[in-house]
Amino acid sequence: MKATLLIVEDCEAARERLETAIIEGGEFRLVGSVGTFKAAAAMLENSSPDILLTDLDLPDGNGIDLIKMLRHSKVSTQLAIVITIFGDEAHVINALRAGASGYLLKDDEFFEINSAIKQMQEGGAPISPGVARYLLQEFKPAPANEEETHNSLSEREHEILLLVSKGYTSKEIGNMLNVSFHTVNAHVKNIYKKLAVTNRTGAIYEATKKGII
Repeated sequence: MKATLLIVEDCEAARERLETAIIEGGEFRLVGSVGTFKAAAAMLENSSPDILLTDLDLPDGNGIDLIKMLRHSKVSTQLAIVITIFGDEAHVINALRAGASGYLLKDDEFFEINSAIKQMQEGGAPISPGVARYLLQEFKPAPANEEETHNSLSEREHEILLLVSKGYTSKEIGNMLNVSFHTVNAHVKNIYKKLAVTNRTGAIYEATKKGII
């Protein structure tokens, strides 16, 4: 069964382009395409699509608040990916901290939306190259005062975290380390707990900031 997807984009032309890409790609079932926070919030609460694809700047609200709704018990949507024109620190960090698993810039010529969403489904963290470069440049390895967190990760957890930061999915990591997909996911959950994050993008961000990877 195809995963269901909701598009939230206030620009009609951009929204139509995304709709066309999703429908023609055939990977996902589009269950809604709206241009306001109010309409999107109603769909999340009433329909709970599997995936939220959202812009950040909406006429009556903010896409980051939509992403935060995924934490609510009555919303079963699991994944959120941002597509926006904003690549500055505040927007990027706030979106990742809210729980976004991917962050794409609208003017990025290097991503294909269906492939990016598929990568996110498989445990990856699709991020536009410009944003990824910014994160790596902004958060240089920290000095010795972050060693406690570093040392709290087991050797295997550190190994998996390094592979996660390189974009490998849980399935790919399992094949590389000759362990099961479920074993990798168990390690990833432990990494999240130790780094106090909720997704792979957040783990990469925190690990880079702390100098762990």
